[in-house]
Amino acid sequence: MARTLALVVLGAVLAGACSSSDDPASTSSPSSSAPATSTTAAPTTTTTVELPLPVPITWEPCGGGFECGRVTVPVDYARPSGPTLELAVLRRPAGDPAQRIGSLIMNPGGPGSSGVRRVRRGFVVSDEVARRFDVIGFDPRGVGDSTPISCGASVPAFRAADLGPDSPEEQAALEGAAAAVAAECAATEGERLAHLGTVEAAHDVEVIRRSLGEAQVSFVGLSYGTFIGLLWAEAYPASVRAMVLDGVVDPAAEGESTSDDQLAGVEGILKDVDAACTADPACPVAASGGVLAAYDEVARRVEAGAGAQEGVGPTQVAYAALYSTYGSEHWPRLWEALAQALDGDHSGVASMAASFTGLVPYAPFALITCLDTTHATDLRSWREDAARAAETSPRFGAVLANELLPCASWPRSRFVPHDVVARGTPAILVVGSTGDVATPYDHARRVARTLDDGVLLTVDIDGHVALGDSPCADAAATRYLVDLAVPAPGTRCE
Repeated sequence: MARTLALVVLGAVLAGACSSSDDPASTSSPSSSAPATSTTAAPTTTTTVELPLPVPITWEPCGGGFECGRVTVPVDYARPSGPTLELAVLRRPAGDPAQRIGSLIMNPGGPGSSGVRRVRRGFVVSDEVARRFDVIGFDPRGVGDSTPISCGASVPAFRAADLGPDSPEEQAALEGAAAAVAAECAATEGERLAHLGTVEAAHDVEVIRRSLGEAQVSFVGLSYGTFIGLLWAEAYPASVRAMVLDGVVDPAAEGESTSDDQLAGVEGILKDVDAACTADPACPVAASGGVLAAYDEVARRVEAGAGAQEGVGPTQVAYAALYSTYGSEHWPRLWEALAQALDGDHSGVASMAASFTGLVPYAPFALITCLDTTHATDLRSWREDAARAAETSPRFGAVLANELLPCASWPRSRFVPHDVVARGTPAILVVGSTGDVATPYDHARRVARTLDDGVLLTVDIDGHVALGDSPCADAAATRYLVDLAVPAPGTRCE
């Protein structure tokens, strides 16, 4: 089974705009150790990849006080003089140039999410960080405006199929739709299809750093962006001034254990959604047995054909529920959608499913994930893995496993799962939310332990990614980024 199920990597774009308060209130103010020492020595690397000569970015105004530019990188770092890609970058200049510390590169995850768009929409961590840093967003290769992946016409038919097939006919239809997606992307992307993963993206970050002309830069990674950050820190530790990783993808996680953790988390959150409904007199499905009973009944009716005229099939019912697991603010929306569906109106389910599938474009999301994760490369093995996932989570296991079924026809992963130690970096701040379904808290704890100098900040909230949702986490990240002062061991934001 894929090391990281589809659910894991969609969450960062759901996080709200980050706090803009200088001194956010918190129920638990993070205490700090002494500031770390920064170095401006020319960075060395632990990689044998040949990087192109640095070319300074030509920045041009692009509205709203932002500046845009381009960075050229090789498609294949083993062939640095071969074909190239153009990366889109955007800069929000430091608000107080006299107090400017340097550049802060961020990636919002996905994979497939646009860092350019995220920064333009207001990502700054805090007002203080915005004053002290140039905040840099970039679109990873194949994403957004970075020589974008052009396939995707066959995706709607794939996502209209039943990703949890329960008959040979449904299985054949699903596999045919997945094969069409795989064939379309192979035709449009050609040779570069095998070079769109995070192994290459980590080198791209270093090329951007060199193009900025700075000996060191700071980095904030959210969700799948933490994976890019970890691989960059591993390959180029001396280039890191500071790094915040929030919603951590564990590079050593592989196989069914990770998938089982995620599936168990989804089932656990749905039980919380159900309990909240039972306790809330305003929940419209409380009287009919609660959320889980309502979900099962709606799924049964849709499997029999209800909702087809509104574009709702079994997959869309699952997508609607999965969307609700990313934060308690989405729970009442699921309650209402299920109540409407029980009355024959599936528009609410359709809307929530569209919210889920609209988070990131499917083609780059799937291609990058497939290149980064261990996965079956034949249909028989994929069916067996999906069946095992369905045993763990009868409602969602097969849907999440089969979401990446086109992987079976694409190249094997270019990444070998392993512990990232990143020896030689300064302290790296690892933020883990205890109620995170997409990237379980245990993964943050493990990554913090594995890093040569990892510091864990625990945040007691439900949902994926704490920055922007926890003033305490925003404050801790701000003090670390500005002063290089890490939270004391065992610090917890409540």
